Amino acid sequence: MKNSICLAFIALFGGFFFVSDLQAQNGSPKREVGLQFGSLDLNGASFSAFFKKEKKENVYRRIRVATGRIQLDLLEEQTNFNFNVGMAIGREKRKSLDDKLVFYHGPEFAASVSIFTSEVDDDVTPILVSPSFGWVLGLQHSFNDRWAINIETIPSFRASFNYYGGDGIGSAEGLFLGVGGSNTVSLSVLRKF
Repeated sequence: MKNSICLAFIALFGGFFFVSDLQAQNGSPKREVGLQFGSLDLNGASFSAFFKKEKKENVYRRIRVATGRIQLDLLEEQTNFNFNVGMAIGREKRKSLDDKLVFYHGPEFAASVSIFTSEVDDDVTPILVSPSFGWVLGLQHSFNDRWAINIETIPSFRASFNYYGGDGIGSAEGLFLGVGGSNTVSLSVLRKF
């Protein structure tokens, strides 16, 4: 089931790649849509989709939706359910290094939500909310006017707010704060239009 959800997600965004332009445009394309892969494993939050639109010359707004994961485990004695999704918005400035290679950087604000339930203790539903701030650093190589690949990293600072409510085993009223950083490298394929 996990693989069929991933394939449907890829097919949905793949359709955007092959849609022809609906309006005449002057100059080079000003919008981009693509898929970003953090690893070759398509489970979990290893890939995301993004949309970028040029706001002024060499300045783009970027919106990224992290993988929404829905996992349902039906075991003999219990059922587990896990759901998480994230979204990020930012701005990137671009500088041409040559006719096909561009360096880009800029701030990105993100947030994710995760919920986990288990029949082991129905009264406890852990909820994790993670806001973060990062700085995007990337290189984009254009094959032609429509297709390109990116490699980027987003060093970031993240806070995690955990809530374990209810009356069951392991429940706790209140919020727990954890702070950490992340720095992953990802590869993207994108379509300009």
